[in-house]
Amino acid sequence: MNQPIIQNADLNADNALIQNIDAYSLQDASYWSFKGRSKRNHCHGLIQYPAMMVPEMQGELIDAIQSVDKEITTVFDPFVGSGTTMGESMMRGLDFVGHDINPLAILACEVKSGPLYVKKLNEKINDLLSVIEQHKASEVAVNFKGIDKWFIKEIQLELSSIYLAIKAEPSKWARKVFWLALSNTVRSTCNSRNSTYKLHIKSEEQIEKIGSAKKLFKKNLLKSLNNIKEHKKMLDEKGYLKRSKGVSQVTIKNVDAKLRKKSELKYDLLISSPPYGDNSTTVTYGQFSYLPLQWIDLADINEKIDPSILSYQNAIDSSSLGGSLKESKEKRLKLINRSHSLEECIEKITKVNPENIKKLISFIYDLDLSLENAIEELRDNAYMIWTLGNRRISDIEVPLDKIMRELLESRGCTYVYEIERTIPSKRMASRNQIASTMGKESVLIMRR
Repeated sequence: MNQPIIQNADLNADNALIQNIDAYSLQDASYWSFKGRSKRNHCHGLIQYPAMMVPEMQGELIDAIQSVDKEITTVFDPFVGSGTTMGESMMRGLDFVGHDINPLAILACEVKSGPLYVKKLNEKINDLLSVIEQHKASEVAVNFKGIDKWFIKEIQLELSSIYLAIKAEPSKWARKVFWLALSNTVRSTCNSRNSTYKLHIKSEEQIEKIGSAKKLFKKNLLKSLNNIKEHKKMLDEKGYLKRSKGVSQVTIKNVDAKLRKKSELKYDLLISSPPYGDNSTTVTYGQFSYLPLQWIDLADINEKIDPSILSYQNAIDSSSLGGSLKESKEKRLKLINRSHSLEECIEKITKVNPENIKKLISFIYDLDLSLENAIEELRDNAYMIWTLGNRRISDIEVPLDKIMRELLESRGCTYVYEIERTIPSKRMASRNQIASTMGKESVLIMRR
């Protein structure tokens, strides 16, 4: 644990927060690793998404912040991902605003946020499965470059039957549940290996073992129904359910964190985990989502989605933080006096491979633009909780936790505390050559 440096009029609140966090660690030094105590049930079990945060940890951090800040009503996550923070906010009756550039993340969050019409959903699932069972597509319903590489013909036709049946469902809220279950099915029935988030072809033997898409979709859909039932039950038990909807007002926007326009609203708490590096070389959220999104009606997620975001498998990742390596010298000059840790890291990497500094500079530059936007969304003295991992470039560790702290401090934010935690089971990109660097995470707590 880093020793706190408190330089703010809210000294009492910060100290109380630190004591609350330390109280857990005094009982168990490895408390924040959540080994054996993390479960992805209810809404958290609706999708397997890259590098998901630990629900229990986010929930307890919210509780810790609320213990010293009684004015929190709205939580903000500028990199919402699969919606872990959103789910834990709903379990506390808090309003929530989440942003993400990835349409699949938006879909997951919208399904999790409801409505939770369990009885009606059960009826619609039965009707849908009946239609799928009886229908045998004779033509493939979608077309994109590489479809024959990533799906055998039999799977293409089965997925087409599912796709057409979902399209025929009149209720958009139900279609979204079905699309999300289909996304899980696509990932399991495509010819890409499941051991990596990047698209890599399976062996012929593995492809031959791919099962029926229809059977797997039914399994995934019934599992989704059970998770939604559990989610609804838990909200009800906690007193945060009203007419099959959570009392939390949830707003999810498909936007680019580094480009979005500032909101007039001011949020009370930020909890997020930004990418640990440019998506092309760390966690490839876009490649992970590329094939599922080809089988989903994007208009059901966001009618304004630019179809070019699926024009090639790296398109989403290229649009994300650090996706462009252009003007790295100019970008470095804008950052050079704001983070000495970044500059030291750049100098180390330059001695090994000068070309690799472009990746780092471009990513940090875009991250800093996102931080500027995120800070502007917060009210004065609002806490921020950033879960961060330190990747490696040219086998040199990039101290993202220190860089983030320095960038935020340069924008007038105050450092409060940092928790270092081991990652016992977080599903990372094991084949992306970063697994060995992701054994630990830092939880950086700052205040606006």
